[in-house]
Amino acid sequence: MGETRNGNDADNFHPAPEWLTVPYVENILRRYKKDEDLNITDLSIKPATAKGENYASVMTRIKVDYVLSGSNVSETKFFIVKTTYENDAFISNIFASYQASTTEMVMYDKILPKLSALLDDTEQSEKLFANTIYVDYEHSAIIFEDLAVCQYTIGDRLIGYDLEFTKLALRKLAKMHAAAAVLNERQPGLLTKLDHGIFNRHSRAFAPMFENFMGVAANFAAECPELGNVYADKLRRLKNLVMEYTERVYDPQPDEFNTLTHGDLWVNNIMLREKTENRDLDMLLIDFQFSAWGSPAIDLHYFFCTSLQLEVRKKYLNELIEYYHGVLVETLRALNFTGYIPTLRQMWLQLEKGKFMAVVASLTCQAIMLNDQTADADFNALMLDNERSRNFKKVAYNNKKFQENLKHFLPIYNQCGLLDLQEWD
Repeated sequence: MGETRNGNDADNFHPAPEWLTVPYVENILRRYKKDEDLNITDLSIKPATAKGENYASVMTRIKVDYVLSGSNVSETKFFIVKTTYENDAFISNIFASYQASTTEMVMYDKILPKLSALLDDTEQSEKLFANTIYVDYEHSAIIFEDLAVCQYTIGDRLIGYDLEFTKLALRKLAKMHAAAAVLNERQPGLLTKLDHGIFNRHSRAFAPMFENFMGVAANFAAECPELGNVYADKLRRLKNLVMEYTERVYDPQPDEFNTLTHGDLWVNNIMLREKTENRDLDMLLIDFQFSAWGSPAIDLHYFFCTSLQLEVRKKYLNELIEYYHGVLVETLRALNFTGYIPTLRQMWLQLEKGKFMAVVASLTCQAIMLNDQTADADFNALMLDNERSRNFKKVAYNNKKFQENLKHFLPIYNQCGLLDLQEWD
């Protein structure tokens, strides 16, 4: 849900797992290539995650030189090995309560390949995810293709997406959502059991972060001439209700369109490849630790509030929702989906019903993602309630771009009644 400081010193990088050896990789590659006589001639292992750069996992980049049976020609492949970060019991226990590692392993092992296979049989065929090489449940590790080799990079979270980037991300998301709805129709229960998103009915371990950020938001509103105490008072009343209200957005509704949500869709969880003379702009979705069955409103509001340039969000939101809906419906029909397909009006109503997600994403997640003062940016600063943590949140709220966004959207949320207590409380 955020990015912390990067390390430039080699000593500041997480060491590679000790079990990541030539025999281990060789066995995996033999299985993947269906060649029991494949031999590795060289294995290069390079840590790819700086300490403090990622809250929940460690990335290791490997380069493998190998020779297939019956061949004298050496071939080279590049892979990423993603493992769980377990050196900090506090962090590990929180992410375990959300089943984050298990969810992502199941996604890469059982679900993403099936979603891709469904699309491959239609005119909507398009690559959405990195190819899975192997999932190791014993070591809580995922091995997938290294997208950097194909010139995929992460966009600039401080700038956000322009209209072209936004529409492409929505196209990929709509196809994922459509394929997931179809997969669950064909294999009932396969996806609905994924119910440990960032907000869920099993754990509220993230509550300190969201509740404390709501308190900081209230203080900001009180001191902001464009907002004032009316907003501050409403936000303070919402502080202890933020978890419940957002969990309601996450609760699947039987009379609405439900699908498998990405759960953490923002700039840093999308790999993009820039347009050149010889190729089109492309994007792939990554990081599925918080995928959960629910309303597409979860992904759409989260993405809109964390990843778009302000002018794009202000000017094109209606157009973007229409675009997403069009790709969703087209893909559902191409896949012969027989379930409920929402009209554009029904999609709008569903998004409006789940719009408290926009409030939460705007006041909490966006603050983390636009923060450019990373000296104290780590998981403890997000989760604890001490002087250092409070200072980090205040610093995040001092970001001018973030403040500009809040000054524009908080009045809109207020006019929609989203800052009022919900009537059934």
